Amino acid sequence: MPINVLIIDDSPSVCAMLSQMMTSAGFNVVGIGKSAEEGLELAGKLKPDVITLDIEMPGKSGLQALPLIQKTCDAAIIMCSTLTNQAATATLQSLEKGAFDYIPKTEIGKTFTLDNLKDRVNNAYAFVTSKRKGESNYKPSVPIASLPHQNLKAIVIGVSTGGPAALHKLFNALPVMPIPIVVVQHMPAAFVASLAERIAQQTKHKTCVAKEDHTLAPGEVCFAPGDLHVLVKKMGARLYCGLSEEPKNILHKPSADVLFQSAAEVLGKELLAVILTGMGRDGADGGKTVRTRGGMVLAESKSSCVVYGMPKAAIEARTANFEFDLQDMAAAITKIVTGKLIPPT
Repeated sequence: MPINVLIIDDSPSVCAMLSQMMTSAGFNVVGIGKSAEEGLELAGKLKPDVITLDIEMPGKSGLQALPLIQKTCDAAIIMCSTLTNQAATATLQSLEKGAFDYIPKTEIGKTFTLDNLKDRVNNAYAFVTSKRKGESNYKPSVPIASLPHQNLKAIVIGVSTGGPAALHKLFNALPVMPIPIVVVQHMPAAFVASLAERIAQQTKHKTCVAKEDHTLAPGEVCFAPGDLHVLVKKMGARLYCGLSEEPKNILHKPSADVLFQSAAEVLGKELLAVILTGMGRDGADGGKTVRTRGGMVLAESKSSCVVYGMPKAAIEARTANFEFDLQDMAAAITKIVTGKLIPPT
């Protein structure tokens, strides 16, 4: 059975491009709504598997329409957004409220290719199918109380699809750490800046976007910029950031593999790496370096992942020491870093 897709967008040209690409990819476009109101009506009638929803529309915006559509049908919703600061904020709010992912609408047919679209829609369908089945067989790999207390100098995190909501939940539950945290989230630069700002506003953590030679301070969460790799470097007792265009022949920039490998080289057993929800396998190779150098790797369990790609790759490569649901991840990190137990979220 083909995957049924509903397109909601006020731009005829975007609707035409998306419809053509969806059809070329083998998906079934069951309807096109030219406003949030029309889209809401079609969602109720057609009950699609996946919906693309424009962020900026006359009348109700995509952000305003999102919760109404979620009450009407159980489709996975992919937001269509321009790559601006204003659109970034609205897109992140949508992702926090349960949208599956986003499409950079100004890049459709350019950097956002047919293969990109296939990946987004297929993963969205897998997500909604799993949700419909109510699949959940999560059991912690080990009791959190049994996790070892390690003398660590930094935490590195890799995350992609589903990341904004996962990071929001993680940092809401995680106490401020006595060591720095560096995050690679696969997102455009404007989105990363907005994400860092939102995490700072909505949790107790201080955040920043990495700059060249920035000192990594205890209690700080530092995000890799959306268009450069971030490296962890060390001089004496000082940890600091390096930024690089290299390697260029790599799928993601920033890359969790690049971050993990650089941090493992300078910190060895004093490093904790965490791999959260996301498409692909970024982090698996870097996580292997972390393990080889004596560090520890945690991976998110399938039961809480929006997309079980990156953690799955790490687990199948025997890179991860332990596997935890997102609801337990803050408690697991806290136990390893501080030796203290906090209630799971």
